[in-house]
Amino acid sequence: MKIKILPAVAILLFAASSSKAQITEGKYLLGGSAGYSSSKSSVTNPVTKNESANVNIQFGKVIKENTVAGVILSYGFSDIGQGKINQNGGGIFYRKYKPLAKNFYFFGELDGVYNYSKYKQGIFQIGNNGSKAKGSAALISFVPGISYTVWNNMQMELSMPNLLSVSYGNVKNESTYIGTTSVLSSKSNSFSANANFNANLLNSFAIGFKFILGK
Repeated sequence: MKIKILPAVAILLFAASSSKAQITEGKYLLGGSAGYSSSKSSVTNPVTKNESANVNIQFGKVIKENTVAGVILSYGFSDIGQGKINQNGGGIFYRKYKPLAKNFYFFGELDGVYNYSKYKQGIFQIGNNGSKAKGSAALISFVPGISYTVWNNMQMELSMPNLLSVSYGNVKNESTYIGTTSVLSSKSNSFSANANFNANLLNSFAIGFKFILGK
């Protein structure tokens, strides 16, 4: 969920807490998100149903005080009319905390993630209209933010997930059509490097939660 910086900072500053939780060696960090949506379109005949879901999990261990290393896992799917997309991802992260004040931390996180996706639409068979695609992408990104211990072992975060990133991906497409006797295929590669320092920077913040587990 994206949120402007001033309301988010206000939430962090005025959240009531008496916690003294510390990010010490041997503890664990757990976070994640999940989403689901479903809708129907009456414009088409027959009526089509659009459905999508995604799950992201981040789990790590405090390898030394204020330093966490761990793994990122993700899964998602979209069913849009006759088209279906499945996505799987996994990677690693390294996060460093810097204490600012009581229960307040600045953090910087480096993520390295690999994603794989499959797409299918129509009837993929010679003599019919259909298509399918397979794609993969590798992404390295830097995520800075501010963390506040709201309750014992629970942190509220204000982060900027789109600040710096570098990615490389490739896609293979295959299609069949009525009246053709072969499969048409194509491949494409892409590379991108992004630094989000534009005028919309204040709209790029996201708010979330993490749990610090263990004694």
